[in-house]
Amino acid sequence: MNSRCLYVKKLVTKRDDPNYSQVTGHVPTELATEFGVFCAARRITKSDALEEAIRLLLSQEVEGKKVSLRKSKEKA
Repeated sequence: MNSRCLYVKKLVTKRDDPNYSQVTGHVPTELATEFGVFCAARRITKSDALEEAIRLLLSQEVEGKKVSLRKSKEKA
């Protein structure tokens, strides 16, 4: 039997990465469903989509674009 070195690659998830934080919130069920379908259709994680959405929202503010957000209790 040959002696071999085995290299075990440990999967590091965002959950385990100290450079990531969990962000949570409540959205209407219909919106959550649409978001899930959106992500599945594009084969992206909800985490990646949410990260990109937050970056986009913040970059608009930095660029001086007025970002209008509805209050959570208002209906469209």
